[in-house]
Amino acid sequence: MQSLLPHMETFYHVASLQSFSRAAEKLKVSKGHISQQINFLERELGVTLLQRTTRSLKLTEAGIAFLQSCTRVVNEKNLALSLVEELQTEPSGNLKISAPPSMCSTILAKMIPQFLASYPKITISVDASSTQLDLIKNDIDLAIRITNNPQPNYIARLISSFKFSICANPEYLKKHGTPKFPQDLTQHNCLIYSADPTSNTWPFRKKQELEEIIVQGNLRATNSNIVKEAVLAGKGIARLPDYLLKEEIKNKKVKLLLENYNEAIMPIYAMYASSRSTAPKIKAFMEFLNKYFLSISQKN
Repeated sequence: MQSLLPHMETFYHVASLQSFSRAAEKLKVSKGHISQQINFLERELGVTLLQRTTRSLKLTEAGIAFLQSCTRVVNEKNLALSLVEELQTEPSGNLKISAPPSMCSTILAKMIPQFLASYPKITISVDASSTQLDLIKNDIDLAIRITNNPQPNYIARLISSFKFSICANPEYLKKHGTPKFPQDLTQHNCLIYSADPTSNTWPFRKKQELEEIIVQGNLRATNSNIVKEAVLAGKGIARLPDYLLKEEIKNKKVKLLLENYNEAIMPIYAMYASSRSTAPKIKAFMEFLNKYFLSISQKN
């Protein structure tokens, strides 16, 4: 009897990606080959795994149950390959990373060239996105995420933290006044960095009491650099990660506001699937990442 393991892996990718075409692209085979493998699998099992139309792909009840077993098979295969890879003397291969755009354009932009110089056999692909992508479905080795609640189905390592700071250009404050209390922000044009989990509801704390201020303004963007440039142009007040503002604060282009009320510390996690946790390239990047963040904190 022909081994079903390759067909199970094919079914796993088709079901996970919900597409014959994307599965074929990922496995570097033709769409026709994918169809043949799924048809063979269904004949051997004597059940229908997928309901297919020209526009949609849906798992049957048998398909849902079978996918759980296929997922375990694929994860075990990846784990076995990682264990073999770990025996190599030097980490190698492509490392796909997902991280927020603000972190990509600042911390990672400076760190990655140093990492590549230390590990010449590793190549890196970076997905700069604020969207929390499925790591396995999107073939992502490691994601850097800013969250208080890391997803329990991944391994999450706390690597650092930062503070969201309320800030404005001195020229804006000269023209419109400086807010002295959080409630004063309702009288100002507030620029919204919508990738911030709080969006336009900014939290403040005074004597352990939480106060949430709903702010409004004429700009909303998921890209932190757009908001930052508007702040520098004197267009309003924003709430941005402090690591974006270091040079501007130093050069007095930006002034921090309401510091006595602002304790918004956010953790930074590195997250990866358990099936990939032993890969040398991931271990190397994690160690480098931790050392880099430690060096930053020691400088500040």
